[in-house]
Amino acid sequence: MDGTPHAGFFVSDGAYDAYARAIDPVGDDVRGADERYLASHVELAGDGFSAMGAEAGFAAAYAARMRGLRERVGKLGGDWQRMADAARRTSGNYDAVEADQQATIERLGRELG
Repeated sequence: MDGTPHAGFFVSDGAYDAYARAIDPVGDDVRGADERYLASHVELAGDGFSAMGAEAGFAAAYAARMRGLRERVGKLGGDWQRMADAARRTSGNYDAVEADQQATIERLGRELG
């Protein structure tokens, strides 16, 4: 900025793209946590909670809970990716609006000059 007071909205060049690049790995890490930490817990051996645990439904309840957690973690990782994609789209939209406004100002300058 040149010291001239500005009203309105200003975004540093590349800010949206930098933000998207910064959060992309987070989405990958969260999605990867599903496979690294949760996948092996979905299926228990038949005696995972002892024979009684299988009969009482504890093993099935545990497996269902782990499947639910995997779904939620996968969705959360996808949400991070969608947020990065939205930042990239916003960057493109912002650049297009800025270019349009600049062209309008230049056209007005020529017409008035």
